[in-house]
Amino acid sequence: MSKFLSESWLVLVMAVVFAGLLAGTQTALTPAIERNKRAALEAAVFDVVPGAVRFEEQSVGLYTVYKCFDDKDRFVGWGIPHADFGFQDKIRLVVGLSPDGATVTGLKVVENTETPGLGNKIEADEWRGQFAGLDAGSPVKVVKKPRTDERHEIQAITGATISSEAVTKIANRVLTDVRPKLLERE
Repeated sequence: MSKFLSESWLVLVMAVVFAGLLAGTQTALTPAIERNKRAALEAAVFDVVPGAVRFEEQSVGLYTVYKCFDDKDRFVGWGIPHADFGFQDKIRLVVGLSPDGATVTGLKVVENTETPGLGNKIEADEWRGQFAGLDAGSPVKVVKKPRTDERHEIQAITGATISSEAVTKIANRVLTDVRPKLLERE
């Protein structure tokens, strides 16, 4: 027992030192991480609202939305971030809406940890491009075969149906929860 105690001090000291190093690193990097997340969110808003060069952050119920304007200060649409769980973990995305809220102008995945090579294809321009032009007044459906209704359907990613459905569920939540509140304001 005394041999164990006499040798365990090194393990305890190393644990305290490494814990301190990890805590210090986390503290030092947190501002940079937050800046990077904010920059990614802003870039996504500009990506999903065509013509937007600036935005105003607003609160709509529990949601934060971005009212977007072009270079002549005309209102060009809404950028609405939201997150929910996918197959692996949370998926964070931004949905773009036209100024009248009638049409989805785009969708951009900001953060995900879906399966590499399968579920993370939700970030691909080709797949997410299916959302642009969808009717925002109706729920979006995921289909496994090629789309037959280009105003209400998106085609699932082969082998990643859960991730495809998770993104669609998040987009539908934005359309059903936030969109009506935006229309009441305008």
